[in-house]
Amino acid sequence: MSADEIKNTPDVEAVAAPEKDAAKAAGEVKKPAAKKAAAKPATKKPVAKKPAAKAAPKKAATKKAAPKKAATKKAAPKKAAAEAATSKPSTKKAAPVKPIKRASVERPAKLKADKKAPPETRHGGFGVATVVDASGKELETRDLSKDLFAVPANVNTLHLVVRAEQAARRRGSASSKTRGEVRGSTAKLYRQKGTGRARAGSAKSPLRTGGGVTFGPRPRSFDIKVNRKVVRQALAMALSNRAENGNVFVAAGLKIDAPSTAIMDEFLVNLDIAAPVLVVTNDEPTVTKSVRNLRYAEASEVGALSTEQVLRARSLVLTEKAFVALNEA
Repeated sequence: MSADEIKNTPDVEAVAAPEKDAAKAAGEVKKPAAKKAAAKPATKKPVAKKPAAKAAPKKAATKKAAPKKAATKKAAPKKAAAEAATSKPSTKKAAPVKPIKRASVERPAKLKADKKAPPETRHGGFGVATVVDASGKELETRDLSKDLFAVPANVNTLHLVVRAEQAARRRGSASSKTRGEVRGSTAKLYRQKGTGRARAGSAKSPLRTGGGVTFGPRPRSFDIKVNRKVVRQALAMALSNRAENGNVFVAAGLKIDAPSTAIMDEFLVNLDIAAPVLVVTNDEPTVTKSVRNLRYAEASEVGALSTEQVLRARSLVLTEKAFVALNEA
């Protein structure tokens, strides 16, 4: 550039002065401050982030190392338990075993004792009869014969004897007539052929009304043979079962001069026992007649006592004579 051109160029500062004044008025002067403020935190942020980034992996490393310590702690009890198991003396092993053996031996003994023990009942117990007076109050207990009142029950034996007793009561007198016994003519009813009807030879045929009966009932016996020893054993089983449940009573003060259903009913009601009741007598007709009109009671002689009667009754009431005869039999 020539000297003339340089002279003619305006002064840059002079030209910029009015522009700065206008910028101040318009609020553009704050721009450089904003740039400085933005630049300052930009320089500070990376400085602050660097230590944070370095510290984070350190903390993570320490946290990861913590489980290792825990693992070592968990492993420590296992080692200690293994060492303790190997280092246990023989005396410690014998100490816990002794009470276990004693308990295993004592428990079966207690259970067996409970099974053999007689059941707890309000009246008497196994092998014992309760003695009551005329008002039904308990006075004492009497021992029963073990041969008759302490026999274990066998269901098959009881079923056989009861079935035989029931079958023996059947009369077996039902009878029907065969075609040979029916009254009627033996003449042929009509000719053999040519009528279109079925051939018929006799009016007494089972196929016709008024004729004989085919395979009808005939008089016979339903008795079942049972050995006498089995019958006695079944009766002892039934009596033993009632004695085991405490349902055998002896009426000591019961005296009936004349048959009276009211007196017997009052006595049994005051006694307060389970029904039905079987009253066993020994040649005492007044007592037997006093019982026969009671719906919940039944009477039987000692000599005619059956297994079915004993099993059908829930309670047994023996007179003084019957108790002596039955207990000493």
